[in-house]
Amino acid sequence: KRPAVIRPATVADIPDLARLHVQAWGESYAGLLPAAEIAARDIAARTAQWTSTIAAGTTRIMVLPGLGFAQTGAQRDPALAERYPQELLALYLLRSGQGRGHGRALLRAATDPARAMTALVLVGNDGALGFYTRTGAREIDRIDTHVGGAPITDVLIAWDDPAMI
Repeated sequence: KRPAVIRPATVADIPDLARLHVQAWGESYAGLLPAAEIAARDIAARTAQWTSTIAAGTTRIMVLPGLGFAQTGAQRDPALAERYPQELLALYLLRSGQGRGHGRALLRAATDPARAMTALVLVGNDGALGFYTRTGAREIDRIDTHVGGAPITDVLIAWDDPAMI
């Protein structure tokens, strides 16, 4: 059996993306987000999300089948867009795939190395924050918001030179 290869996601990947997203959310956010919020993002919800996202074709989605995915797109915050035109919208890797270089490979594959980038990381998701710091990101702000009815804080991080990832 050949090892999985990171490649652009297609419509055929929607079931895998949905399953990976649900499983990775459970692994990443248990104890950090309300269980009801995690449960609400089930296979049906994620399938609909990925069907719509892939159909829109406005983001770059790279998949490592069976293990993870990364998604980048245009900066959503107008105040950041000039300095950081790119945003990491998602990077999820199952625990079983972590610590083997897959996260960095997914991040590199999804990123335009010529465009500075930001991402949001939930406070308490120390593994992700540590990983991003090791790839060259730095904290630039903290943002209080809500997921469902629960107050959360996101760490806004930035890569000034994504070519260094």
